[in-house]
Amino acid sequence: MRTMCGAIVSGLLLLAAVPPLPAQGEDDWQSFYDGSFRLANARAWVSDLTRSAKTAQGLHIVDPSQEKGSARLYFAPWIVDREKGIEAEARLKSVSCSEGWGVVLSLADGMHEEGITFYPDRVELSHARVSAAFNTADAFHTYRVRCQGTDIEVWADGHLLIDGKGKFSAPAHSGRCQIAFGSGSSTAMGEAYWEYVRFRGAKTEPKPKMTVPKVPGLEIVPGEVRTILPDRQYVSMFKRADGALIVGDRCSRDGGQTWERAESFHVGAYQFPDGEIVQLGFATKRSARPGWFTIPLKRSRDGGKTATTEDALIHLPEATGGTGDDGKYYEGPMVDHAIVGLRDGSLLAVMYGYFKTDTVLCPTFPPEWKFYKYRTWVVRSTDRGRTWEYLATVAYDPEVGLESFCEADLLALPNGEILCFMRTGGSGGKHTPLYLSRSKDDGKSWSKPEPIADRGVWPNACRMKSGILVCTYGRPGNWLCFSTDEGKTWTGHFCFYDGPTTSYNSVEEVAPDTLLVVFDRQELNDDGNLTRDVVGLTVKVRRLGR
Repeated sequence: MRTMCGAIVSGLLLLAAVPPLPAQGEDDWQSFYDGSFRLANARAWVSDLTRSAKTAQGLHIVDPSQEKGSARLYFAPWIVDREKGIEAEARLKSVSCSEGWGVVLSLADGMHEEGITFYPDRVELSHARVSAAFNTADAFHTYRVRCQGTDIEVWADGHLLIDGKGKFSAPAHSGRCQIAFGSGSSTAMGEAYWEYVRFRGAKTEPKPKMTVPKVPGLEIVPGEVRTILPDRQYVSMFKRADGALIVGDRCSRDGGQTWERAESFHVGAYQFPDGEIVQLGFATKRSARPGWFTIPLKRSRDGGKTATTEDALIHLPEATGGTGDDGKYYEGPMVDHAIVGLRDGSLLAVMYGYFKTDTVLCPTFPPEWKFYKYRTWVVRSTDRGRTWEYLATVAYDPEVGLESFCEADLLALPNGEILCFMRTGGSGGKHTPLYLSRSKDDGKSWSKPEPIADRGVWPNACRMKSGILVCTYGRPGNWLCFSTDEGKTWTGHFCFYDGPTTSYNSVEEVAPDTLLVVFDRQELNDDGNLTRDVVGLTVKVRRLGR
């Protein structure tokens, strides 16, 4: 560890060998935070176990937790020239920091990254394990970081603290290229006041513009976005037989123009021809009978005005519990977001999880979690949802995707065929294709899954009265695509929203040739908190030449 005097002396000697630090306030600086977040693409990893607030001294960020998932890190992608280098500057006062990344300014150029951690008594390159003594807690100080090639320098108030020649060498996680600040580790605790963060030598990615492709035979015209549920994260949409749309506890009878309170149902609900609605929960639990699992079943016998909840039973002789992608243990597999009616009046629901033999680890999660690659299968009910029996596996192949097959959606076609759309990736900052399988025998057997998009978490599909099939999917971004041949080919893929979002979307036709896509979007307010809104986008889609 270098002493403060040594750091200052070294800095003074090096000043003759490197260009002097430019004065603040020059036009080429771009602000990330200066009392407000200035970048349109600024994002955040924000846990409820942490807090932040705008104060007279700056953005006060407090991370008092060491629990899994706890952090408060603000980041924004940028475009850099590694040969020319990048430069970032932050003015802050550190209060406390328990370990690396607890109070951090992080720079990544797509190949390398480093986190400059501000302990009360020192500044450290957390990957390189190089530090210099400095009192970061006595007052606000201005820190400047220069990265060029594999070299990194850290300056404090115009003096060189760390000359990290060859030390900017840690691989960038998942190839990320970004600037970040705050508290960036679940296991670290930290508290600091940040007056501003700015940078130069890099370009921020421009705010994405929606580009709608020209599709032969189709006209696609996006409309306006309306807020449905302010201050809420993603809530999916269910369309009742009378055309009413349900999003959370809101109902629209005019295609999403206005909303009123109503009984809540989600996209996985199913309405019988006589009006009764059933909806399965998400996670199953083991029952006392071997091979059987219980799950909540919501039921409405008056068309959705009121509802009751009961326990349904699912018979899955080979299924077992396991770790989910949140690191928590689940007693049994999950029911995902689709129930369809079969030609004989029975119901088909799709599930995912593990059979006892499914033990291939997913590479984007810590191996100690024992998070395995998923299997997707269908179950059938002949008693209006009270009991369900395993029918068939739709897809399982640990060689496909990052997670194998999960988060499936079902779509029943007029000719009796059933389509199953499945996620295979989207965790760890990586994505793999969205797959589609089809059944011609009411779910007893399924075709080999084929990719239909290059990404796709939580797909949802609908069939328009014109015969056009629509699928929405995402991560990164929120996307739509179309099929005019009952799902054999897909075209017109376009991103309709590319801001911070869960990338979970649902879609329904709400009027002739008019879709409503429901999704969530997030924005950072001046206090460093995420505001989440559930919104709806209308999209006109019609066949040309009709």
